[in-house]
Amino acid sequence: MRTLLSLLLLFIPVLTGAESTISCHCFQDRTFNHRDTAAADPYFLATTQNSFISLIYGIDKRNLVKAKMSGTSGTHLWILYDIAARSQQDINKINEVYLRTQRWRGVLKALQLTPQQLGEDYWQLSDNPEQLADHIVDLQLNQHFGVTAGQIKNWRKLGMNRKELILTQLLEREPATMYNQVNSGIQTWGKLLFEHRLLDGQAISRKLKKRMSQS
Repeated sequence: MRTLLSLLLLFIPVLTGAESTISCHCFQDRTFNHRDTAAADPYFLATTQNSFISLIYGIDKRNLVKAKMSGTSGTHLWILYDIAARSQQDINKINEVYLRTQRWRGVLKALQLTPQQLGEDYWQLSDNPEQLADHIVDLQLNQHFGVTAGQIKNWRKLGMNRKELILTQLLEREPATMYNQVNSGIQTWGKLLFEHRLLDGQAISRKLKKRMSQS
């Protein structure tokens, strides 16, 4: 009973006031299906992103899944955990400040994080959560996979989102080619993962951890 209460207390601050999503973070298809190769694509994209966040910030992936199932957006979680890492502050404290200010700029000021510490782009984007989360992901892709800002800019121009950018780095093929093949219906993310023998979330996590350790 005490353990359950502790878990509830852990997640209440994270979920309350966070940018929410309408859809549930639930997936009927979690494995590759030869008859419908795209069926599990949403799951593969989501679990790859969750694994990336988990490995970067040392977060139990189950906590991320629970938070998203309760309506917390990926945007909120990216910013929350990145600010926590930069400030060395507890996520509950950060969420309390966010609840009061309803602005990430307000959180940065309250934690006494400056543009000099964060970078001017980070500071300027702090009033636009979607763009700030994109910026955070771009910084992490550069750090862990060595891709340049110019490369990421070109991939984003094609329409690639955060999840797709992360997944293409996992697969170690030319991102634009993969994205164009999937976008045109020639390929699916599930089929590409199957070709790499990445058949489930655990295999994806192991491969991602190996890729990040090589950077």
